[in-house]
Amino acid sequence: MFAGELQKQKAVFAAADVLALFIAFSAALMLHDPGGAMEVRLLRASPDLLILGAILLAAMWLAVFRACELYRMRNGGLKELEAIVRGSTIAALLTVLAGFLAHLDVSRLTVVVAYALATPSVVAARAVARWSIRRFYTSPENAVPLVLIGFNQVGRYLCESILDQLTPYEIVGFLDDGRPGCQYRGYPVLGPVEKLGEIARLFPGLEAAVAMPDSPREREQEVVALCERHDVRWWLVPWVSNHAPNGLRFDTLGVIPLISVRGSNIGGLNFAIKRAFDLFAASVLLALSAPVLLVGALAIRIFDGRPILFRQIRIGARGRPFAMLKLRTMRASADDAAHRDYVRRWIRNGAAASEAQSPLFKLGNDNRITPVGRILRRFSIDELPQLLNVIRGEMSLIGPRPALPYEIELYQPWHRRRLDAIPGITGLWQVSGRNRLSFDEMVRLDVQYLNNWSLGADLRILMRTLPVLLRGEGV
Repeated sequence: MFAGELQKQKAVFAAADVLALFIAFSAALMLHDPGGAMEVRLLRASPDLLILGAILLAAMWLAVFRACELYRMRNGGLKELEAIVRGSTIAALLTVLAGFLAHLDVSRLTVVVAYALATPSVVAARAVARWSIRRFYTSPENAVPLVLIGFNQVGRYLCESILDQLTPYEIVGFLDDGRPGCQYRGYPVLGPVEKLGEIARLFPGLEAAVAMPDSPREREQEVVALCERHDVRWWLVPWVSNHAPNGLRFDTLGVIPLISVRGSNIGGLNFAIKRAFDLFAASVLLALSAPVLLVGALAIRIFDGRPILFRQIRIGARGRPFAMLKLRTMRASADDAAHRDYVRRWIRNGAAASEAQSPLFKLGNDNRITPVGRILRRFSIDELPQLLNVIRGEMSLIGPRPALPYEIELYQPWHRRRLDAIPGITGLWQVSGRNRLSFDEMVRLDVQYLNNWSLGADLRILMRTLPVLLRGEGV
């Protein structure tokens, strides 16, 4: 039932967003075009083209809103407001860019006015949508009584989640064999599980959420049979949920239900959005950083000679090798034995990277680094050529750091999860703890990033990277 209700809610919020954007753009045209010049041009245009343009514009804004996770938020608040502002800003910039690339006669000031009106319009439309959904769910004919079977951590978390979400469920209490007299958030334990029949007679249309993932399988089967006997619709929290902190994926093979651990969220439309953002942002950053790159290259050529670029084989998505580009910061004949030893100790020793600042684990003091290279590394100027790797599709702006071939040989099976996506120039672990993190902590952050990716998350990581660079801490 949850999946169907969530899809309906997404459709309602999307419709509210489209209506709000229509109002914002219509008001912007009237405010910025009091003489009606734009209106005349619109009336002369082909109706089919106008409809197509409106559909494409709405689709682009909705895609950006989706990437900013606006259709996962149903309770409003500051988090939703922040996502609306972020999404509207990105969508407005893309609207101006699309108009420029397509040579459309679109007033940038009109888009700016529409952008200014979009946020309050979307906030208001969503508030109305949320009020309407809640009013619909709380009406007597639509409210669904629900009993939670299992007064444990999972059952209490389930209660919290239902109360915090827009659902048609009206919780009547808990059933548990060993917790008489207890209550949570005002909902009492009504008695043992065997009391289900009595509760079902008191609340017609009762449903049950069986939250007993640690109970023996036989006991779960008994509870399910009890639900069937009293004609209570039930749903079950599977035992595997305790071993899948990043969520589960449900599927069927024929008529056989299947459960697997949810993997990377960077796929399908999300991959296309991330790739488009990478191409656009990397191209802009490369153009802006060209003077800095030129100065760095000249400094290397004058003080250290050739080669200027350093090409290093790294392991990309799905284990595919590629040549990662950097400005050369070490002597041309430098031996990597010290780094190999560092990597081996870091991966195998767990928290070794956070030990006292010994030279072994602080390779910034490596005597292989040239004086020019030390300056380039301090401000991560040596990393700028990797923007070319991003444009070529070998890297992303944000993602797991690309691994060295000899690192892969030391990986445990679960470490290889970080190879599920295109590696990045910067990432969550780089701005979360820098070289103070152990390797296992770094991999956990990489997996967390992949499983919960959003365009908004990428933008936040980029914003957190800039202060690190300005402080001269490198990436």
